[in-house]
Amino acid sequence: MLRPFLLLALRRPWLWPALLSASWAFRPRDWYRRPPFLPLPSKAYMRWRLETAYGEPDAVPPADEIARFVTWSAEMRKRMGPRRRVPAVVKILAIAALIAFMVWVNLRAGDIEGARNAAAAAGYPGLFLASVVSGFNLVWPVPIAAFYPFFIESGFQPVPTLATIALGMTGGDLLGYLIGDATRHLADHRLARFRARAEALHNRHRLLPLGLLFLYAAFVPLPNEILVIPMAFMRYSLAAVMTAVLCGNVIFNTGLALGLSLVFGGGG
Repeated sequence: MLRPFLLLALRRPWLWPALLSASWAFRPRDWYRRPPFLPLPSKAYMRWRLETAYGEPDAVPPADEIARFVTWSAEMRKRMGPRRRVPAVVKILAIAALIAFMVWVNLRAGDIEGARNAAAAAGYPGLFLASVVSGFNLVWPVPIAAFYPFFIESGFQPVPTLATIALGMTGGDLLGYLIGDATRHLADHRLARFRARAEALHNRHRLLPLGLLFLYAAFVPLPNEILVIPMAFMRYSLAAVMTAVLCGNVIFNTGLALGLSLVFGGGG
């Protein structure tokens, strides 16, 4: 029943944000209690929607109609939903709490055996997934490399650890690129003037922005998405952007890990 939606996601990746938004909006309340433990619409709900729309609960909607519906519904939820802004002081306190937690974990790494065993059990695949989440810094503002002394204390090796973190964080930046690319496709009629200016800038300066992106990712402790998303909108190639980000992530995470090793100790 979900096959048409999965095929649409594969063929039109710029619709991923709208598809994920629809999936979350139509999820059952107890989705986390039943297999497959994913926030997906129930079969009963899908059959009811298909029957009311097409007169047949087993109907297969055309891809274009699915695309129009999920795009429209995402736009309606955005317009109708209340806009709630988190106060700046709350954000500052949250970041301060995360930093304090990082310091505590690294200082007590030798004493929290349960956490070390859990990290060791997750291994490099778990570290990679955590790095992907960390790489999308709009979600997790503290880089996963900040816990480098803890990972070393848990039995990880320095070089594989840094390589896994750099690759995973680049995967998080890939999500930002896909968001920028999706915005370019979904907002053609609204941002036509900005898009024209962005593409003109791209044509005039092809290499300079990539160099700046590399320096930014390597030395600026702010989300890479600040530059990655606009560069996707400007039609910079995925390979070029990800190469610049990966090289910058390697330098940033290596420098951060070495600095933390000097402060907290740990293998370097």
